[in-house]
Amino acid sequence: MDNGIKHVEVNDKAYCIIRMSAFDAIHFNLRVAEILSKHGISQVESILTMSSKIFGVLNRADHDELLFTLLEKSRAQDVESGNFLTSWDEVNLHFTPDNIADVYLLALECLKLSILPVTAGLKKNIGLDTAATMQGAMRQLFSALLKTLTPPSAQNSSSGE
Repeated sequence: MDNGIKHVEVNDKAYCIIRMSAFDAIHFNLRVAEILSKHGISQVESILTMSSKIFGVLNRADHDELLFTLLEKSRAQDVESGNFLTSWDEVNLHFTPDNIADVYLLALECLKLSILPVTAGLKKNIGLDTAATMQGAMRQLFSALLKTLTPPSAQNSSSGE
């Protein structure tokens, strides 16, 4: 039987997350919809278009709210230290500029465990089409954040330096 606890490894570091309650997941989806609406983003647009718009207009408060809601409601925990990742102070203790993108990989795991099953259930049971769009948008958002925060690999010069 699934107990709602998941151990995940992100770049050789162990974390533990739990499945958030169904209503917390629904409230998260509603909040994302509010943020989209606030920024004039239609949920019926393509996932790629919507995600790039979200990333382009997301302010610090909205970013922090979405990220920390996922981490807090999922009780994201660094297994080694036992600390919960619920604030920038905790995140800064566990991540450096070199690996800060890992926090988004962890948030993506929280999305997969808690949000995606609820949105899929809403779509299946009541035909809520925005649920599928929302899950894709969130995947694309975190993917865009990872690409932005992960430095490109160094290019070799043609002179061999």
